[in-house]
Amino acid sequence: MRVVAKLTSKGQVTVPREVRERLGLKQGDDLIFEIEGDTITLVPPEEDNPFDAFIGTLPPLPKDAKTYWREMRDGEGGE
Repeated sequence: MRVVAKLTSKGQVTVPREVRERLGLKQGDDLIFEIEGDTITLVPPEEDNPFDAFIGTLPPLPKDAKTYWREMRDGEGGE
């Protein structure tokens, strides 16, 4: 697919509807321009993983998981 868009005097460009729909873009989304030589590729950024917010919130598990779960079950989990 080849789509043409015009660059404004301020360096802005409107992403054509066909491109927005194909990439699943919506208002406020960031865009990534990948440049290799004379080729520029427009790609949507990877979606944020909602679980990233929880990284580091749990205590590290000991090497022996059975011991960990036994201590948690028996109330020796440090609380």
